[in-house]
Amino acid sequence: MSTPADAAPRHRVRRWLAERGLRQWWKAGVAAILAVAALFGGLDTVNTAVTSVPPGQPFSDGAFTVTVQRATVVPEVRGGGSVLAPQKPGRRYLGVVATVRNDGTVPWTLANELDLRGQPDQQFVGVMRVADGSRILTLGPGLTEQLAFVWEVPETALAPGDPVTLRIWKKQFQQGYVVYGELWVDSLTEYGEIVIPVGGGS
Repeated sequence: MSTPADAAPRHRVRRWLAERGLRQWWKAGVAAILAVAALFGGLDTVNTAVTSVPPGQPFSDGAFTVTVQRATVVPEVRGGGSVLAPQKPGRRYLGVVATVRNDGTVPWTLANELDLRGQPDQQFVGVMRVADGSRILTLGPGLTEQLAFVWEVPETALAPGDPVTLRIWKKQFQQGYVVYGELWVDSLTEYGEIVIPVGGGS
């Protein structure tokens, strides 16, 4: 059974809690979490490593060495004497020309090699050889190709002189996958970033 002597401290504690609002309790809770985290070495931080790559300079992502050379916006894409991507009302095509060399020991996909940023209404069209316009999906080990990476974008999205931002994600070679065997895995934090102006196109 509690006594008046026991009730007095509890009354003081309740009054102290009542005098402090939810905001103070929220701050105290955060402080307690940080204090506990500090005991275990602190909170993890994201280690984002970005390499700025000038146009025309090679960048190795582990699997490929990529040299981005130019970017152009055109109403349609032609190659090998045929139309590869036809004109569409309200749309244009952004083509980024790059030389790509496979530095690895396995063929690997080109579809996601260049990551176009800052264009929310874009659609990736594909990768084509500059020499003849033929489509290419993968590049074999030791091979080098000059390629055009093509996206469909809104007609008003880009004009000559506007900057285009591209990311090339670093990769690590992984083995032992049951389904895929061996493959390159993109980093979540490390990439090369190229900002290149759009040139004039016809």
